[in-house]
Amino acid sequence: MTVSNNGIPVSISDYPFKSLLCESDGSERDQYLIMAMDDNFALPHHEMLPFGEELTSHNLFQIFPFEEEQIKDYEAECSLTVDDIFLPEEQFRNEILPNKDILLSEQIPNSPPVEGLELVQLLLDCGRMIGNGNYDQAALLVSKCRNLSCQLGNPTQRLAYYISGALQDRIQRQSLGMLHSAAKPVQDFAFNIDNEIEQYEFCSLVAYYTRVMPYNKLLQFTSVQAIIDTVGNARKIHVIDLGMRSGSHWTILMEFLAHRVVSSSFGALELLRITAVGMNGKDLRKSGRRLHELAKSLAIPFLYSIVEIPNIEEIKEGLFTIRSGEALAVYSSIILRSLLYDPVLLDNLLSVIKKLRPRIMVNVEVEAQHNSPSFVNRFSEVLFYYMAYFDLVDVTMTDRNDIKRLKHEELFNGSQIRSMIVYEGKERSVRHVRTDVWRCLFEQAGFRVKSFSFQAMYQARLLLGEYASGEYYTLEPNGHAIIVKWKGAPLFSLSAWSGIK
Repeated sequence: MTVSNNGIPVSISDYPFKSLLCESDGSERDQYLIMAMDDNFALPHHEMLPFGEELTSHNLFQIFPFEEEQIKDYEAECSLTVDDIFLPEEQFRNEILPNKDILLSEQIPNSPPVEGLELVQLLLDCGRMIGNGNYDQAALLVSKCRNLSCQLGNPTQRLAYYISGALQDRIQRQSLGMLHSAAKPVQDFAFNIDNEIEQYEFCSLVAYYTRVMPYNKLLQFTSVQAIIDTVGNARKIHVIDLGMRSGSHWTILMEFLAHRVVSSSFGALELLRITAVGMNGKDLRKSGRRLHELAKSLAIPFLYSIVEIPNIEEIKEGLFTIRSGEALAVYSSIILRSLLYDPVLLDNLLSVIKKLRPRIMVNVEVEAQHNSPSFVNRFSEVLFYYMAYFDLVDVTMTDRNDIKRLKHEELFNGSQIRSMIVYEGKERSVRHVRTDVWRCLFEQAGFRVKSFSFQAMYQARLLLGEYASGEYYTLEPNGHAIIVKWKGAPLFSLSAWSGIK
C-alpha cells in the first residue's frame, strides 16, 4: 500500500528510514497510520539512513557522544561488587534470587519461603493501616516487610526495601508530629534529587542510565523527531529546553539540519538557537561548549544561551527573547510535574510558554496517578507503578550486584518513592498525573493538541528493536499522545502541543 506523506509517496510495506518533514493533521490517513502501529505490525529492519549513510551504533543508537568520558570514569569508579559495599547485615541475610518474574512465588535458599505476592500484600496492608491511622499495627507489619526485603534481591524485594523504609519514616514522622513539616529542598527540578548528592556523580549516573535504558532514547528520539516534523524546514529555529542537562539529544536535530536538502520549499538554515534552562550554570555552559563544537564541525550557524534559575517556578516571559522569523519549539522532560502541588504556579508557567507562541511543545511525563490526596490510593498507585519499573530494571540491568544499578535505584527511584509516601501537602515534591489530566491542563491554558507523525512512531519502534528488552515495550496511542508501556503497564507519556491557534 502506498499513501502520500505531504505530497511524498510513502510505501507502508517498505518505509525508508529518514527524517521527513511531515506534520500530522489528524486526517483519516494519519489515523490509519497510527492504527497500523499496533503490536501485530511487523516493522522491517532497514539499514539505510538519509543520504545513504549506514545505520550504526555510532550514528543513531549511540548518539549521545558527550557523556562517553563521564561514562568511562563512572564505570571505572563503579567497578565494585556487592562484596565491596558495606550495608546493614539484614540485607545479606538472604542469598540473591534467580531472575524470575516479580509476581511468581520464589524461595530463598536456606531461609523460609518468601512469596512475591505475599510481600506485595503485606505492603498493601501496611498502607491501609497507616491510612486508617493504625500506626502501632502498621509498624509491626513494616518491620516484617523490612526483614523480607533486600536491596540486592529480586525486583519485589528491592522495591520493598525502599517502600518499607519510606513507610517507616512516615510512621516516625507521624509519631513526632512532623508529617507536614518542610521536606529537604530539591537540588534539581528535573529529577528531584537531594542536595547532598555530589553533582559529578549524579551527572555521571544520568549519563550511564541514559545509555543503558532504552526508554530514555525512545523518549528523547521521538520528541526530537516531532520537533523536526514541525520546525525542521524553518530558516531560523529556536529551541527552549526546560531543565536541560548535557543537551546530547540535540545532536539528532543538529545532524538532521546539517544534511537538510535545500529545495524550493525551504532555503538554507540561517540559525539554530538553543536556550538552555536549568539550575546549574556551570554544567549548562559546559553543555553549550560541546554543542558549539559540534555545530562548528557540522557547519551549522548556532547560538546558545542560558537561563539559570533556582527553581522552575521562577520562569518568566522576560527571561526569553524570541526574534522575528524564528520557529520556536519547547522541550519539557519530566519538568512540569514539580509544579503540580500548586495549580496557580503551573497555570502561570503554561501561560508564559503560550505567550511565546511555540509551534510545538513536547511534554514527557511519568504516566501514573501519584497525586491523590488519599494516602491509601496514592500508595497503591506508587507500589504497582514501581513494581513494573523495577521489573524493567531487572531485565535491562541483569546483574543484581551491580553498584551502578544500586545507585540508580537508590538515587532516582528511592528518593522519589520516599517523597510520595513520606510527605503530604506542598512538601510532597514528586507528583505524577496521567495523560488525560495533562490534556485538560494544556487545553485550559490555550494550547492546541498536535499528533505525532507516522515517521516518529515508526522510528521509535525501530529503535526499540535494537535492544534485547525492546520486545517488552509497547507504544499505545491515547488520543494524540503516546503511552510507553512495559509488559502492558504504562510508564511514560509523550504529548505535543502548539501555542499558535
